[in-house]
Amino acid sequence: MSVRSYLVSLKQALNQRVLKTPYRIVTGNQSADMDSVVSAITFAYLTYSLKTPDQFIIPLIDIPKTDFALRRDINMLLQNHGISEDLLYFVEDFSEFLDESTSVHLSLVDHNGLQGVEINKGFDAGLINVEAIIDHHADEGMFENADPRIIRTCGSNSTLVFHYFHDLTSCDEKFWKSNKDVIELLIAPLLIDTTNMTQKVEDPDVKAMDFYKTILADNTVNFTTQSSYDNFYKTLKTAKKDISGFSFADILRKDYKQFKFLHEDRVGFSSISKPLSWIASKYSVDDIKEDLANTLKMNQIELLVITASFTQKETGIYTREFCYYYQGQNEKYAELYKLVWQQLELSTDLYKIEIISSLTNAVNDRESHLKIYNQKRVTATRKQVVPVVKEVLER
Repeated sequence: MSVRSYLVSLKQALNQRVLKTPYRIVTGNQSADMDSVVSAITFAYLTYSLKTPDQFIIPLIDIPKTDFALRRDINMLLQNHGISEDLLYFVEDFSEFLDESTSVHLSLVDHNGLQGVEINKGFDAGLINVEAIIDHHADEGMFENADPRIIRTCGSNSTLVFHYFHDLTSCDEKFWKSNKDVIELLIAPLLIDTTNMTQKVEDPDVKAMDFYKTILADNTVNFTTQSSYDNFYKTLKTAKKDISGFSFADILRKDYKQFKFLHEDRVGFSSISKPLSWIASKYSVDDIKEDLANTLKMNQIELLVITASFTQKETGIYTREFCYYYQGQNEKYAELYKLVWQQLELSTDLYKIEIISSLTNAVNDRESHLKIYNQKRVTATRKQVVPVVKEVLER
């Protein structure tokens, strides 16, 4: 059975209402990047194939269905395997699953604390039991009884998913050689997350890639016409970076996570791959101001943090910016930049500072507050920024 065949059979079982209850669901994190989506789909397929062949696992993508089109790299990868959007499940489907199943056994991949309004609502109502976790983020100390509960650093979470099931097969190549489509899916987030195995690579990533190459040695990676992993990576990266036709709101939604901290702080984190000066040059001040305000309103958050990463065209210098937006009078948010200044090595020495100053002057008034800084600690991705912001807001 291929991954696509599994998803087709799952869809039929759901449509015919013959799926066993309580439903078993696996979900990636709220950014719904390639690592999360592939981790969820492969976890579902491999659990069914190797552990529970009598019960389907539903892979859930924790974003609205309309936002999936923004993830062009994932769409390209899945379409290559014949996996169309109608075979996937999104946040709108979750409440329906709860209605049909009355309760849910939930597995978390690429995160270890609940994310998203609908899932948190279901958990608060006592309808969700978290049964498994495989993640490479900082341990939030929740769901200690999950089995497995694998939380460790790694270049790609998909690597940890692979190793868990690889161990279940006693490292037998036979299963994997008959499931090469799984390997071809797993390779994609590993290459993307490690920049073609050049950054953030850890020993499990190296071992996974070596095994993938062994399995595919007599097989062309059919995502492109060439077998080259370099070309495979470049194709995916180009699709991921393609934001042509996007509004500023689309860019903010493309890679977004949301958290609820102590003291009821609800904070959204958007990662973008363009400098804020580019945003200011591309979109009108009115559009930027409206999209920032709507992002707070639509996600029911009080604070939006934007982490920008890019390479300066003129110098080739890799750069990060730390930006945040809030409305109204809030002393804690007004002082946030001071609280994270040292840990993130913030500076007012911004790329194209004239454009940035013009933007903040135009946006900021009594009700709207946009703050933008150069983040000299360029190794701190959102994965590191979130715990820093969490810690200072929870003091």
